[in-house]
Amino acid sequence: MAGDARRATLEDKLREDGRGGRALLEQRDPREVAAALMRLCAALEFESLGHARRLVGWCRLLGEAAGMAGAPLHALVLGAQVHDVGKLGVAAEVLGADDALTATELDWIRMHSSLGHAVLAGVAGLEAARGLVLCHHEYWDGSGYPEGRRGAQIPRAARIFALVDSYEAIVRDDVGYRARRDHDAAYDEIVELAGVRYDPELVAIFRGIDRATWCGVYEA
Repeated sequence: MAGDARRATLEDKLREDGRGGRALLEQRDPREVAAALMRLCAALEFESLGHARRLVGWCRLLGEAAGMAGAPLHALVLGAQVHDVGKLGVAAEVLGADDALTATELDWIRMHSSLGHAVLAGVAGLEAARGLVLCHHEYWDGSGYPEGRRGAQIPRAARIFALVDSYEAIVRDDVGYRARRDHDAAYDEIVELAGVRYDPELVAIFRGIDRATWCGVYEA
């Protein structure tokens, strides 16, 4: 979707989603703002709405199992909804490229975490979600981006999201170029990478969640 086409689509979707448009203009309820941004990212084809909703469901499930409640859990859910909002600042032709990305284009993609963090700076009620948005591609061993943070330097919400996002990437069935793998394959990969990509404490909590409960999020 080229720049002009993206702007036209953005305007159309904001008109169609009257409630979302009002939420973004008025910024009275951060839950409404986050939901509107999530729908907008889906409308611009950054990711499907189903993908976003599964991430939110799994983040809530893992967050609660990890003892999160109140404001921290609320920020985790909001952050999961708006994690890719920074892609609004990445060229549409880069996001939609079918061929392998150049090094420069890959750098542009990786900027979306920092861009999202900046976009949300002035959005009332989403301040606490910004840490997840900035750090949702950081890994426990420091191999992620954009800052190469490691361990507890990464906000706990972002550590939860990183595990959930990887799980979703393995089991999702709405990606045309590869076959979906099952829960067991995702489980094994995440357990193997405990202490490498993922917070080992969170992996242990993930392992303790009943398979049916976890898989129920996908089927909901």
